[in-house]
Amino acid sequence: MHRGSDSQTAAKVQGGAGQLVFATLVLCVAFGEIATGLFVPAMPALGEIYNQPPGTVQLTLVSFAILFGAGQLFFGPFSDRRGRRAALLIGAGLTLAGSATAAAADGIWVIIVGRAIQGLGAASGYVVARAIVRDIYGAEGSAKAMATLFALMIASFAAAPLVGGALLDLASWRAGFVFAAAVGLVWLASAIFIMPETRTATPASERQAIHLVYLGLFRHRGFLCFMITHSLLHGSMYCFIAGAPYYFIDSLGLDPISYGVIAAAVISGSLIGSTGARHAIPRWGMQRVIPVSLAILVCASGTLVGLSLLGWAPLPALVAVQFVYWFGGGLLAPNTAAGVMMSHPKAAGAAAAVLGFFQMCAAAAVSLWQGLAYDGTVFPIIGTQLVLVIAAWVVWHRLRRYTG
Repeated sequence: MHRGSDSQTAAKVQGGAGQLVFATLVLCVAFGEIATGLFVPAMPALGEIYNQPPGTVQLTLVSFAILFGAGQLFFGPFSDRRGRRAALLIGAGLTLAGSATAAAADGIWVIIVGRAIQGLGAASGYVVARAIVRDIYGAEGSAKAMATLFALMIASFAAAPLVGGALLDLASWRAGFVFAAAVGLVWLASAIFIMPETRTATPASERQAIHLVYLGLFRHRGFLCFMITHSLLHGSMYCFIAGAPYYFIDSLGLDPISYGVIAAAVISGSLIGSTGARHAIPRWGMQRVIPVSLAILVCASGTLVGLSLLGWAPLPALVAVQFVYWFGGGLLAPNTAAGVMMSHPKAAGAAAAVLGFFQMCAAAAVSLWQGLAYDGTVFPIIGTQLVLVIAAWVVWHRLRRYTG
């Protein structure tokens, strides 16, 4: 396909085949969150089955996050040069292999390896789907389309702990990985039969050395502002993802299904926030929506820390305020993700890769910290959230003048 036909492909995708293509993008970008959501209810049980402390079990999240982040540094530039569809096909194969490895594991370390392979495959879907959004919808429509993509991704993520908890109760921890393999198989079929190529391979004469592409990104302060703000947000949300199963199941004694209901309720706040972002961005613009989102995050996390220090943090209040917190995150994330892509439209894959790498480094660090800091209370979760969102607030207000 000639490069000049990219605009024609984008127009076709936005037309008749748009719904199926967009559904494929949702599946690809959401796989990492779905696979994690299916798995986290089983983490306390795995610790008991294999007699491992929380810090070791958390390596199942850390290994996934590291390969999920590092894989994007490969798949982003690969998709810019070799095409989006090829990257998605490779990623689908890896997700199937990783899910099967973990499902057949007979020890915690094999599960950790399987999760790492899962993460590498999920990296393809996450970075390439966002680059395809930029290919199809352009600079003006990317933020709104990204908000819709994030909303549907979060809806899948909110449902995943419910499904994972039910599978754990009805079958075993292996059932979650079998379910993830089925999702990966649907991804593979969709990439083969539905997804068109939205960007052609870059001719050798036009290619720029990848280290120069990355150097250009890191010299752009607007890119750094959006990327760091988004990564700190992602890390703060992993405080709940990594820490909540132990707090609710081990400390409070809830069963996995009850935890899944609470997790779904909390994460649905992000779904509502992303839906709100879809309507707020065209009306008020990113420069106004982002500060409001950060204010919500700081106020919510500060409220929880204050209540905890006063010795009054009942379960309904914790869930309600965490819902508000995730609403603020859902409102913020589509803006910062779209800002990263718009800062370098000719290298959208590489920009998405760097964003994915750093946000997953933040997730890995937070997951490891939650395992080490777990003390039977909610404070490691909410205290770390407050520190990270204050840091995001500072970064945004220091660098926002470079984002215009």
